[in-house]
Amino acid sequence: MEIGPLITRAVLTVEESDTVQDAAEWMMERGVGSAVVVNDGKPSGIITDRDTLRIVAQGVDGSATTVGACLTRKLVVAKPSMEVLEAARIMREKGFRHLVVVNDRGTLEGLFSMRDLVVALLQERNVSQQGAVVGAETSAPTT
Repeated sequence: MEIGPLITRAVLTVEESDTVQDAAEWMMERGVGSAVVVNDGKPSGIITDRDTLRIVAQGVDGSATTVGACLTRKLVVAKPSMEVLEAARIMREKGFRHLVVVNDRGTLEGLFSMRDLVVALLQERNVSQQGAVVGAETSAPTT
């Protein structure tokens, strides 16, 4: 199963010049755990609720610190055609809860999250269980 149909397309985006405090407030307002940082219309990073918590815990003033000052510059992205298990492997190995999904032009398509992964696994499980039930019905002896 590919991640494309599962991704969240209504993604909160911020710019590197936005403050960490603003990003945190927008995440809270939208009820999301991350915001994709865009630069010239393309994703350049991601800031998460954990990042903002870490910044506050370090005593950094989030109202005076820009998102750009806190970004890791190596963004790992996925394509909509990536298989769910490959996305899960990357997320596990890198310790990510979110993968930024881009198209072939490098523009933002959406976000694949741990929640989306759970949905995918449950969908696959339901399909395999339905197949097992159908298989059992067709192979049962008739009297």
